[in-house]
Amino acid sequence: MNNEPKFSELKKGDKAEIIGYNTGDSQYKSKLLSMGLVRGVVLQVLQVAPLGDPVEVSVLSYRLSLRKQEANVLKLRRV
Repeated sequence: MNNEPKFSELKKGDKAEIIGYNTGDSQYKSKLLSMGLVRGVVLQVLQVAPLGDPVEVSVLSYRLSLRKQEANVLKLRRV
């Protein structure tokens, strides 16, 4: 099992810690940070849409829906 999966590889129930970002786009990174997707935060996949996209995750004390392609810029480590 890959210990550092892409966001798109996560399945319902999986948990992963954000360890960094794979983007040079500071504006997009700022958007991720403003949504609470900061280093050290653990997210959990709650639901995957019937066609596979978007994915609902629990972050801190709230829920977010993210598109897999956009969220693949997150560097993750399974927990």
